[in-house]
Amino acid sequence: MIKPRCGNPDIVNGTTSMNSGKSPAMHKVAHFSFFEGRPRWPPSKTNLKYAFLPENQLTDTVKAAFGRAFDKWSEVTPLSFRETGSYRTADIRIEFLVGDHGDGNPFDGPMKILAHAFSPPTGFFHLDGEENWVVDGEFLKEPLLRISGVDLESVAVHEIGHLLGLDHSSKKEAIMFPTLSAGARKVELSSDDIEGVQMLYGSNPNNNGSSTVFTPTQENEISGASTFGSLVSLVIGFFLAFVL
Repeated sequence: MIKPRCGNPDIVNGTTSMNSGKSPAMHKVAHFSFFEGRPRWPPSKTNLKYAFLPENQLTDTVKAAFGRAFDKWSEVTPLSFRETGSYRTADIRIEFLVGDHGDGNPFDGPMKILAHAFSPPTGFFHLDGEENWVVDGEFLKEPLLRISGVDLESVAVHEIGHLLGLDHSSKKEAIMFPTLSAGARKVELSSDDIEGVQMLYGSNPNNNGSSTVFTPTQENEISGASTFGSLVSLVIGFFLAFVL
């Protein structure tokens, strides 16, 4: 069975350069990676606001899944996230859309393309509105969802990583690993995810749960994103359907 997959190319280089000619067995190489130019939110933007497209009329249960996903990243960085009712002024805009929605990356209905997100500071997070999503532990209530369902919160945690500037990781346990099995729930950041995002932003000064602190470098302060940012798509394998 083909697993759901994020469609961004797998360029995994952590904090080292690719094609260095060095043996990976002789050098410690991180498994996380960044977008080209290491785009990130500027230091002045530590309190990020997110909003949902009003026309989507999402339930509180669905909104809560996104809130928990944002919390995972705020726990390990100086960043904070809060929902705002002002869609136009939000830093991050979350939209459930259908078909061709104007960004050159149309959705295709159930199966295959599930969602895509743009690198910072663009802030666009699009999900296919024709998919059916699993929320709030429904995997446990309906056994069939273990075969065909995809957990919304798991997808949200992964895509928020892209919104913060992380590309894919080659570590299977990482949130930023590009595939997720149907019926799986994967919402806890691995040490690889934490190291990657802290390279961009530093650690949460109020969180004493980890003794390892990674400091952002000057290189990370410069955004290399284009007008529309770097796009990441989450796609679903041919044999899978999404049930929410």
